[in-house]
Amino acid sequence: MLRVRPLVYTSDLPRAAGFLVALGLAPAVDPGPNDSYAVFDAGSGRVALHACAPGSPEDGTTALAFDVSDVAEFVRRTNAAGTAAELSEEGHQLVARITAPDGISFRAEAGPRATGAAATPLSVVALWYTHRIGSAVRVLKDIGARPRTSSDAGTWHDFNAKNGGLVALHAGARTGLELAFEDDGDVQSRVSDLTAAGVESALIDESHGRSLRVRPPWGGELWINERQQDLHGYTEH
Repeated sequence: MLRVRPLVYTSDLPRAAGFLVALGLAPAVDPGPNDSYAVFDAGSGRVALHACAPGSPEDGTTALAFDVSDVAEFVRRTNAAGTAAELSEEGHQLVARITAPDGISFRAEAGPRATGAAATPLSVVALWYTHRIGSAVRVLKDIGARPRTSSDAGTWHDFNAKNGGLVALHAGARTGLELAFEDDGDVQSRVSDLTAAGVESALIDESHGRSLRVRPPWGGELWINERQQDLHGYTEH
């Protein structure tokens, strides 16, 4: 079992939670007035929010994370596949930790096999920028992610997680993680709901498809891309 669950650090958890709901995600864990953590379900994949102090180094950053059914078994299989995974106990729960050759570190924790989320066309995408794309491809294969599409130039690879969500690898000079979404439908249909929730969006029509660009409360720019239909220059696996 493998599900993509990026973790976004924010100094304004209530506002960040409202933003995700406006995008079409559903609360999976009610944070309550004093809690610092919340999880939201998309049609495929999840997003977790973690409160942090304003101005702290992690404020506005995104970390890669996954849900698995059995953390110890996940570590065993990942090590057997050839990628080093460490098992530790953090906060009274078992956690698997993996550090990729480009320095990106991510974790896997126990999660439900089924979330009960409603079927929607929205998928969570963890966008991984890396200067060592071949190594990142190997890591994702070793943890059980399934190749979906790759560019013929070798600069883009995206992977499905069996139980929801996508990880997309983008080759470049910088290394980092961003949250994004994929809409397997008409991304323009989201504009009215976002506007009603006070979220401004810009519709961009490019050669590979349309996308919405929005400003999340934690800063930066978030993309909601329509699923790519024109695969010229790409290979579907």
